Amino acid sequence: MLVIRPVARNDLDDLLALAGKAGKGMTSLPSCPDSLAHSIQISLDSFLRTEQHPEDYFLLVMEDLDKGKVVGTAGVYSQTGARQAFYAYRLMSLTHYSHSLDKQTRSETLHLTNDYTDCSEVCTLFLDPDYRGNGHWLAKARYLLVGQFQHRFQSHVIAELRGWVDAQGQSPFWNGIGQNFFDMDFDSADKLCGTGSNQFITELMPKYPIYTCMLPKGARDVIGKPNAAGLRAMELLEEEGFVYDKVVDIFDGGPLLKAQVSRLRSVRRIDQGIVKVSAEKITTKPTLVATSNLKDFRVIFTALTRSDHGGLKLSSEDLDVLGISDGARLRFIQR
Repeated sequence: MLVIRPVARNDLDDLLALAGKAGKGMTSLPSCPDSLAHSIQISLDSFLRTEQHPEDYFLLVMEDLDKGKVVGTAGVYSQTGARQAFYAYRLMSLTHYSHSLDKQTRSETLHLTNDYTDCSEVCTLFLDPDYRGNGHWLAKARYLLVGQFQHRFQSHVIAELRGWVDAQGQSPFWNGIGQNFFDMDFDSADKLCGTGSNQFITELMPKYPIYTCMLPKGARDVIGKPNAAGLRAMELLEEEGFVYDKVVDIFDGGPLLKAQVSRLRSVRRIDQGIVKVSAEKITTKPTLVATSNLKDFRVIFTALTRSDHGGLKLSSEDLDVLGISDGARLRFIQR
């Protein structure tokens, strides 16, 4: 059976294994024990707090209870730019007109911006390929968290998708821009951003707009294009109500999407009720079910039914996995 829960200290080795499978470009899941241990501690502190804190980071893991193994991750930052500036490129169009030639030209430019500072951010979504098919509810678990405890998050939320890389693992976008200003390869910059400070971005990134027509065609073609592995993730985000607003990552050109928390499809569909154990086998369609306590937050995907009086019925096994008993209040999202 699978359960989604807050990360624990003893999950470090499993997270390192997942980071290795995630590969390049996932800065929130670096292959660095110290960085991951630090992220775990921040998450532990965040789940224990009762009030909003700018550095809150809630890291959820999906655990295969039968194997005692973490097989997926999904996280939420409470506030971008809390510790260091959140930089991105905004793609803008410029129109020029020559009266003497009676000619109009149109150009696109990349502007360094931190417009998305002070948003929440859904992040760190990765599932072991052996568990493919469970990504949709791993992703939605974050919205049950955000939707229940909106006072801990911002009014808007963003999502950053990894940009396109070629068969050799090269980022055409980075090679067309970043390489020229940072004098380092993509892997080095990616690792530095994931395990340390991004102060070097402020110090070395060009401050003036970059005309995309001056870039190599390979770099132009991947602006706003997600990695092949992220195409489904982008579809899931768009189904929730996220919108691509021509803002891209400064390293790999991957798209950034934005939404209003209260208008997210899953948040609007959250329902609730008091649970009672059912002695009979429940055969209704699987439902995403979550506990109502932040510290002991748990999510499962299971059969749930309503009683004649509006209560909820779950199996005794499900209640045990959730760590609750009869009379507990649950939140749920039915498909």
